[in-house]
Order: sequence, then structure tokens, then C-alpha cells
Amino acid sequence: MKSLMVIILFLFSGYVAASDRVLAWEGEPLTVTLPVGQEVILTLDGDVRVGVPSSFYRHATLDSLKGKIFITASKPFESQRIQIERLRDGERIVLDIRAQQNADTPSRIDIVMPDEQKQQAQVKQDKDALGKHINQLQMPAPALLVRFAQQSLYSPSHAIEPLPGITRSTMHLDKDIAAQAFPLWPVIAQPLAAWTLAGYTVTAIKLTHQYNAILNLDPRQVSARAFGVSFAYPDLGPVNTDSAINTAFIVTSGPLFQSLPPIAKEANDDQ
Repeated sequence: MKSLMVIILFLFSGYVAASDRVLAWEGEPLTVTLPVGQEVILTLDGDVRVGVPSSFYRHATLDSLKGKIFITASKPFESQRIQIERLRDGERIVLDIRAQQNADTPSRIDIVMPDEQKQQAQVKQDKDALGKHINQLQMPAPALLVRFAQQSLYSPSHAIEPLPGITRSTMHLDKDIAAQAFPLWPVIAQPLAAWTLAGYTVTAIKLTHQYNAILNLDPRQVSARAFGVSFAYPDLGPVNTDSAINTAFIVTSGPLFQSLPPIAKEANDDQ
């Protein structure tokens, strides 16, 4: 993945490196100052037709070939306007060209049309997304597990980011593990699903509040030998309200059932 990111970064930066200067057409005339006696190449992304006033050739030469416009000024002159039409779609741009002695202008200028700008923005967006994804993959396995579990439960399937090495695991838990995992809370605790990665397991548990009050959730009150405990929301609302349901994510080393205290037996079970 790291090598892939390097390649994409190289390709993206290569576009900028290929040109000393980029001018973006946004509906306003673009100004180009030619250095006298030096050829300047204007590059577009397709074949073009150039409209030039007759007086222009008194001061400069201009040729066009395969999306490139070659201009050389023989002497200084004031701004003159030329029009460039892209043949494939008729898109037009306007340039104001002038010439000065010793003008500090690069020998090549890329002129970027609106659709090209969108492509460049998409490339940058893809690069940023890739970098973000790689950074996320460098997170500790428990954090990645919780993130994946949250996406799996709450996000549409197409929005779940792939996580190499993760597997769905069986839980071997009762339908309600409140007495084992949450003995201090008046809740029903229903195991939903579990996933395993790098020796860690995250188990998602649906919590349903049974009291008519707000319950603040403290991970320290969870009775499990857990590597970490987190919740979708920080509390549970009163019974029979939308906020009375929450999800707990318990990360353990191995399956959760191995990290829970044994189920307490009733007194008459020994008789």
C-alpha cells in the first residue's frame, strides 16, 4: 500500500513538474508576457484553432500543431488579443499577449480548461483519500476493529472500507449477557456480531435501557477482561425512548466469552 501511494503521488506531482507554469481558464482573459527573441510554447489538451489579428504578425511569429502553440516575439509590443478554440468541443479561451525585453516568462505554459481542472481536483481527492486510508490502516488493530464494526452496523455496504485480514467470528454467547458483562446496569445486552483481527476480537452488543432515567456509560463498569470498551453514544436515555438503545463495542484478546466472568448459579442449583 505504501508503494502504491508513492506511485500515485509521483504521477500527480509529475503533472505539475512537466510544466513551468499553469494557467487555468475561468472565463476571464489570460495574460501572457513574451520575452523578446525567445520561443514560448502554449500547451492545451487537444487540437486547437487560433484566431490572430493581422497586426500580430508584425511583432511575432505563431504556429500551431497538435495542441501546442509556438510563439516568438521579434520586438516588444503592447497587449494584443487572440482567441483559441478547442476543436473537439468548440470550447474557446481568450489570451492577451504582449512582449517585453527580458520578460521572466517560462518557455512552456500549460493552459488548463475547466474539465481538466475537474480531473486534477479528482486526482488530488483520490490522493488525499488514499493517504487517509493508509493512515487509518496504521492504527492499532483494536481501533481498526471498532471502526470496522461501526461501519458494518451503521453504514451502507458500499461505504464499508475493506480491512485486510479481518474475519467474522462466532460468539458462543447467550442471548442476554447483561448479568455477566454489565451487572451494574439495568439493561438487556444482546450480542450482535463479532470480528477478529490480529488476535483481537471486537464484539458489538446492543444495550436496551430498562429504567426511566438517563444512564451515563462508564467503560470501567464493564465486567470483562477487555482491551478496550467504547459505545456508539455516551449514555442511555429513559426506557421506551429512541435514546434508550445503544451499542457497546468490547475488544478482547480472543473471543469475548473467554473474558467474561462465569455465570452465577442459583442457590438451589447446588441442592
